[in-house]
Amino acid sequence: MCTAVIGPRISEGSTAGICQGLALLRKLSYFRRMAEKRTTNSMRMTALLLLVVCCLVSAALAMWAAPAVQFLWAALLLSVIVGILVLRSSQRDESSIGLLETPFYLSHDPEVFEQYQRISQQLLRISQRFNKVYRDLALKSLAEIATTCTELGDGQVVFVDTETWRLTYEMLLRDPTVFHYRSIAVVRHPKYWQDAAGTGSMQFNFQLIDDHVVTIERIVLIADQLWPKDQDLPVEELRQWIHEQSVHGIWIRLARISVLQKEPELVKDIGIYGQLAVGTQSLAEDNLRTQRFVLDFNVTAIRDAEQQWEKLGVYCTAYKDLLDQFRL
Repeated sequence: MCTAVIGPRISEGSTAGICQGLALLRKLSYFRRMAEKRTTNSMRMTALLLLVVCCLVSAALAMWAAPAVQFLWAALLLSVIVGILVLRSSQRDESSIGLLETPFYLSHDPEVFEQYQRISQQLLRISQRFNKVYRDLALKSLAEIATTCTELGDGQVVFVDTETWRLTYEMLLRDPTVFHYRSIAVVRHPKYWQDAAGTGSMQFNFQLIDDHVVTIERIVLIADQLWPKDQDLPVEELRQWIHEQSVHGIWIRLARISVLQKEPELVKDIGIYGQLAVGTQSLAEDNLRTQRFVLDFNVTAIRDAEQQWEKLGVYCTAYKDLLDQFRL
């Protein structure tokens, strides 16, 4: 069992250590405030210098220029001064926020601040337990939580060994800012996305199209054993899956994975949700179950996915162009 150690059971040495730590934090906070004060003074000096220059130039113009020109010139320089001050004051990001300042900044976001309070309170409770086995397990769990928080801070939500990401998938496609969904499916198994979860996602796609909520395009990259080079169309089981999507209004294009041997980086199973996010799916060894799904909300990730989409278009053939050879 884990024994809680609270109040009087904290040793004198521990108390001294805590006090020293707090003193160090106060010193660090003081030095930060002094640095900020110097920065603020520097900004003020810069503004004052620009203001003096503005006055001198305006005085010079007063001797030769018309009043309207003087006014416009002064207004322009004043705008420059204000712009510089605003730019410099906005350059402070989260990396410059100190440990003691964090709760004050988070208090402006009530929802995040509530979670910050809950986590902080539990960390205090954990720190008051000294059983070695408990602490080893707790620290390991905390390291995993810290990794997850880092991923979230980087704009990513990661799902591992679970199909629950499909709930988020539906949430994204129902978002009012998403009008266009582009999907790249890497198919190495004839039953790809044909289990209960995959079939449910497909039916959801069809419903969105019927309701005119979103337009959907899909590029299907197919392994050679499922689309032999001497065959006009993929194997029966797979082409039925493709044909159903086409009938329901999804624009389908096909390509063999083998044609991308010189550009293997293009063989990724991804979904581009408008300009909101991009999801990357990694399958398990059976090429059916989801092993990892990463949802990335960063603009750069979306741009990279769009470039992948455009490059793949060179290698693809529209499914409708093959329909004259399709035999059910």
